[in-house]
Amino acid sequence: MNIRAESPAQDRAGRWFHHLAPRPAARITLVCVPHAGAGTAAFGPWVDLLPPEVEPVAVRLPGRESRLRDQVPSDWPTLAQEFALALEQRITGPYLLFGHSMGAMLVYETVVRGLTRPPARVLLSGCRAPTVPRALPAIHDLPSDRFRAELGLLAGTPGAVIAAPRLMALLEPVLRADIRLAETWSRPVGAADALPVPATVFAGTDDTVAPPAAVAAWRALAPHGFRRRRVSGGHFFPYERTPEFLRLLDDEVALCLGTSRRSHRP
Repeated sequence: MNIRAESPAQDRAGRWFHHLAPRPAARITLVCVPHAGAGTAAFGPWVDLLPPEVEPVAVRLPGRESRLRDQVPSDWPTLAQEFALALEQRITGPYLLFGHSMGAMLVYETVVRGLTRPPARVLLSGCRAPTVPRALPAIHDLPSDRFRAELGLLAGTPGAVIAAPRLMALLEPVLRADIRLAETWSRPVGAADALPVPATVFAGTDDTVAPPAAVAAWRALAPHGFRRRRVSGGHFFPYERTPEFLRLLDDEVALCLGTSRRSHRP
């Protein structure tokens, strides 16, 4: 992956990305968008398990890590437009666009609005299609005590974090903003934009947030190619079943590159 000489605009765009493992000889970049409330650290454990052909780049969304002071946009068009601009300025080689849960929603909202250089494929994980109603009641407008009690399921927030009052006072506005976007996200049946690139979806067999049938509904929005993969586990299967999930992810990369799949390698 090549990065052009930075202008002020490109420097701002650079805040969106964390290069987990620079690999100048990589053939493709895997751009990873995290779930609600999460940062780039969610993808750190993947680095040593990804094949050398892949350079992993984690997306740093507004309101977390070094962007703690950046306000999370309150609507999808604004967030998608800002992310698209950063992609266009910073990711210059062939790439795949992966997103989990809310991250997959952002992937969809970004690519359907049009990119000068779209990804070779989108990888949508743990996410219902936009035409499918959410499976669980909304929590983004609950009182703080009830909101925090529900966070472990929807945002994977560790219990130790929820139990830390000062830390939660800092994180709760971002978590609410993310979850509000995710819970209010929908497109009418028959009016949802089709994906302009091929898609692979990943579903957790026991996921109650994005049940397998809700994930399979992406097929209707993927006219350029569709594959479905199942992984054992609940909503956070990419992080709880990492080796199993990454074997499937590696297969998707191999199919894009025309190389041997991990399961076929000696």
